[in-house]
Amino acid sequence: MLFFLRISTILISLLYFFRESFIAELTISFVPYIIWFCILALIIEIYLIIHESKRRRKHKSIKILFTILIAILTIWIWTLYSSEFFWFYNQNDESIRITSKNWIKTFYANILYKNTDYESLKEKIIQENPDIVILVEFSDEHEDEMKDFFKENYPYMNRNSRSTMLAGDVVFSKLPIEDAYTTWIEWRWNRKYSYIQIECEDSTFECKNNFDLYVIHTAAPVSVENFEMRNNQLEKLWLDFKQNNNPNPVIVIWDFNLSPRSYYYKKLIKNRNLKNALSFQSPNYTRSLLQQWIFRSHIDQLFISSDIRISPITIENLSWSDHRSFSFSIEIID
Repeated sequence: MLFFLRISTILISLLYFFRESFIAELTISFVPYIIWFCILALIIEIYLIIHESKRRRKHKSIKILFTILIAILTIWIWTLYSSEFFWFYNQNDESIRITSKNWIKTFYANILYKNTDYESLKEKIIQENPDIVILVEFSDEHEDEMKDFFKENYPYMNRNSRSTMLAGDVVFSKLPIEDAYTTWIEWRWNRKYSYIQIECEDSTFECKNNFDLYVIHTAAPVSVENFEMRNNQLEKLWLDFKQNNNPNPVIVIWDFNLSPRSYYYKKLIKNRNLKNALSFQSPNYTRSLLQQWIFRSHIDQLFISSDIRISPITIENLSWSDHRSFSFSIEIID
């Protein structure tokens, strides 16, 4: 057990410096659990230092020295990963905040393509009463079971499908929608993402500007192949954003399949004008591994341009899904 603990500590420390690799990507996605692992390892190493110092044994000094070195390494690793954690959250930029909830309310969720708890999803939407509903992994079965509900409550819809499961992304809206572009990410398979314009100029919200909405779901890095696929998709996405000269305010919401601690996250946000609205409040772990609460990661993201203000984001559990939902209100700044 002690041997495994020490080997794991050394491997985790090495992974920090090979952040571009597939294994390091998976490891750093669960930074909070690495931090707890380091705390446990440190407690054990401190106990061993005290225990060895009280015993008369051959080579005691060498063993104590080795244990001290492992303890120092553990503290160093804990410091590195903790800095990654605190770098993202609680950045305290109040310039993006609004307190009013009378503006455009949005509900987002990755509902899981095999989720059949349609009634709970309906109840959740009724409870939130949003003006815009954004659902990821929305399948043909979902549409068949819920089309009457959405038709009654949301007159506008934009949907695209992807993969062999016919699960895709959908936007339901009380405000008019215009399909801005049909956009595909070409690499290994075709994957379309939603890029639409919400027309709110003549709405009850007194907006003077329409805004662009991207709804994106990149590949889950569950294998080396999918890891490479996702990275290529992210590069293509940022090129699309760069080439889009539309002056409208922008909201980008997605199942990123990428942690804020990732090397690729920092690479992609470098010199970008969009802010991640989830970095200005307490940590929110939006996905659970194998639907178990103990292993959560933050892979759903919400980016906004500088001409959008946003309310504090409410994150809640969603029945039968491996992701949590979140809702928020937005205001367009003239």
